[in-house]
Amino acid sequence: MTSTQPVTAALLGSGLFATNSYLPALREVPNLHISTVWSRSEASASKLQAAAAALGGLPHGAATGPAVAFGDEGLAALLADDAIHAVVLVLPITAQPGIIRRAWAAGKHVISEKPLGRDVAEARALIDEWEREYRPQGIVWRVAENYAHEPLLHYAAGLLAAPEVGDVLYYRLHFETMLPDGASYHATTWRTVPEYQGGFLLDGGVHWAALLRTVLPTPPARLIAHKSLHRAHMVPHDTITALALPPRGSEVAPHGAATTVGGTGDPAALLAAGRSQATGTIILSWAIPDTPRASRPPNELYVVAEHATLRLVNHGRSWTVELTPGAGTPAKAAFKEGKVSGVEAELAAFGDAVRAAVDGAHDAQTNFGSPEDALWDLAFIQAALGSDGREVSIEGVARGE
Repeated sequence: MTSTQPVTAALLGSGLFATNSYLPALREVPNLHISTVWSRSEASASKLQAAAAALGGLPHGAATGPAVAFGDEGLAALLADDAIHAVVLVLPITAQPGIIRRAWAAGKHVISEKPLGRDVAEARALIDEWEREYRPQGIVWRVAENYAHEPLLHYAAGLLAAPEVGDVLYYRLHFETMLPDGASYHATTWRTVPEYQGGFLLDGGVHWAALLRTVLPTPPARLIAHKSLHRAHMVPHDTITALALPPRGSEVAPHGAATTVGGTGDPAALLAAGRSQATGTIILSWAIPDTPRASRPPNELYVVAEHATLRLVNHGRSWTVELTPGAGTPAKAAFKEGKVSGVEAELAAFGDAVRAAVDGAHDAQTNFGSPEDALWDLAFIQAALGSDGREVSIEGVARGE
């Protein structure tokens, strides 16, 4: 039987996302007790400790913040601490793989931020090492892709999977934003001089890849894409425009009955001219000017299915999902809204998985933080960045082909 005691963990990383997203989320996750925070410098670790204390400490209602560790010596000490079962990594893309390996070697369970690595080769090597050496030891590794854990995304997926909605015909994914030079999420060396492909297109784009694989009944299998750099401070690229194609052989006959309007010619021959397949158009961009938010199109996934349309809109701190049925179809209207809560969900799921591992029990929950799924997200962005107008297989990129 799995214990109800919280898992003791260390939070590694003190950047904006750790402070602004992880600390508030951890206040809502009772199964993870953060005993220690770590950063490269004492000043940044102490700042994170103070932020935790300002929220009432971790866990809930504690009088003080967690203990502070910093530098390589502090990292070694917390990894050697048998009272710490797991580590929560919120670190720059290039810093994560080495620390993930150190944590595994110390017997710690790991949840690490997306993307898995700077490219598919690095991510594949991590997965292979975990599968070969650490998974057999019962070490839990999850990837913190919050979009894959968002309840509203899974609600949208359920709507599209309903038989009365019919097949997906086509879809449009649209995300655009702007980031001024020197803004808080821009003004770090690892972002302004990135040592990884795509810049923000990788770091932020994998969210939208995860959205597609989570919501669509059949995610895209191939991409034809172009990359651009429109804003010089957003190196190396800030925009992807792409055509998303389904798996080969997934085409089906056109839906519905042939026309009853009379005419000449063979209807069967006319229908043979076209087939139905779920294709999509994609825009991911950090290049728009600083226009009022009200003037911008929504960041959304818009899906046209046989009997209904679906709109999944991201409003920043919340989501809305709306299914609109076609007249005379079996589909039923649906609407739901809710706050963004993927970080809380991913941390709670990780806590449950680690608790089960520590107790020698089975974690029966669906794993939405699978490294293999996160590899697909990374391969999606790498395929788009490498396409240059050629058709590229996402799975082929994930396999290193």
